Amino acid sequence: MQKKSTYWTIGFMLFALFFGAGNLIFPAYLGIYSGTNLALAILGFCITGVSLPLLGVVAVAYSGKSDVESIARPASKAYALFFAIALYLTIGPFFAIPRTGAVSYEIGIKPFFGSGQVAHIIYGLVFFGLSYLIAVRPSKIADRIGKYLTPALLIFLGILILASFISPAGHIGAAHNASPAVSDSFKSLPFVTGLIQGYSTMDALASLSFAILVIDAAKGHGAKTANEVASLTLKSGIISAIILAAIYIFVARIGASSQSLFELSKGIFTQDSAPISDGGPVLIQSAAHYMGNLGQIVLGMAIFLACLTTATGLITACAEYFHKVFPKVSHIVWATAFTLIGIILYFGGLDQIIKWSIPVLYLLYPLTIVTVILIFLKKWIGYNPLVYKATLGFTAIAGLFDAFSTLSAQTQLFILPSALTNFFTKTLPLGSYNMGWISFAVIGLVVGLSLTGFKPLKNSENKTKPKEKSL
Repeated sequence: MQKKSTYWTIGFMLFALFFGAGNLIFPAYLGIYSGTNLALAILGFCITGVSLPLLGVVAVAYSGKSDVESIARPASKAYALFFAIALYLTIGPFFAIPRTGAVSYEIGIKPFFGSGQVAHIIYGLVFFGLSYLIAVRPSKIADRIGKYLTPALLIFLGILILASFISPAGHIGAAHNASPAVSDSFKSLPFVTGLIQGYSTMDALASLSFAILVIDAAKGHGAKTANEVASLTLKSGIISAIILAAIYIFVARIGASSQSLFELSKGIFTQDSAPISDGGPVLIQSAAHYMGNLGQIVLGMAIFLACLTTATGLITACAEYFHKVFPKVSHIVWATAFTLIGIILYFGGLDQIIKWSIPVLYLLYPLTIVTVILIFLKKWIGYNPLVYKATLGFTAIAGLFDAFSTLSAQTQLFILPSALTNFFTKTLPLGSYNMGWISFAVIGLVVGLSLTGFKPLKNSENKTKPKEKSL
């Protein structure tokens, strides 16, 4: 019997792993555009931004595996390596690491020093320089920041949320589509848009990497069997999920009630004639409305520290993984390379980082979701390679279409064949919502099971494993 304090301890740890300042800008953006459609939009957002990360952590604990490669290996060693590398590059140097610098700059520096290139460069060098130094030379500084940061940030958010009820900036306004894309259709398709917006947190991808930390914590608190680890992880994860969901809901509500702080031009919210393309300006203006310049300063400092610790953790985690895969290259060399990549992409700006991450997420999220589902089905399908290959292979087909279709619309450099586009967007169920991968995944699962004569357990790892095994 685990103590209740154990669940809270691990639950808060998991929350701290998931919660980064970048997570705040997406619900704020969702809120200002969804308006009266807030309930449906935030429900979809919480499914992909909260429930999927929870299921990802629990799935790894339930599988008994220890890392990202292991859970994907039934498909093949080559695929497992590709999936793990793609996942770490996405939550690392290509998107999440530069996003930490971009978010903290947009919220903490730009409102006071403007958008001049000099301030942009100096801040980038300072931010990533500190992140690198802490990553390659871990010290008590990182521990102290991590220990006190989350409570401080939660206290500030609590004050901001309370102020939004006591003295709201305005009433929750009408819903607006931010663009014709499904991912921005807050008025027409709020629930689907919320689902896709939740991809941007990248937490479901990160959950597969964070899971091993939670599993080690569960073992450290006395969990001895696979079932005990999974049970402790689930109960602790629910605590983390509730806190995350509450923050997302209230921050989204702040966005929905802040429409009066911005100008509305042709259905698009603007600030100084510039379109609002992320939630940074929403948080800044809301903090200023509730607490003046002090609110902006405190928000900026809190988010700076949150982004700093997140960047440090991501640089360290990615460097450790790639050093494991390519041991001839040292941890410091990998950390240096990832920091430099992060700096380069940081200068592209937050809007561009978010924009270019979307095609990648359209591919990786379906693969991640299907992998998690396959783990939970192991009692019936085991780890049969044919089932994994067929299911993930079919899923990848639809995911690749959504990725390339989005890339085509963004770059205008190529056009997909009309017959292909019509099939995936008009004929395929849910295809018009960028969710045609669901149908393909089901087809792949049926094909995989049929190839095994619907007797997958005969070839699964589960066949030879005892039901309960000490860890």
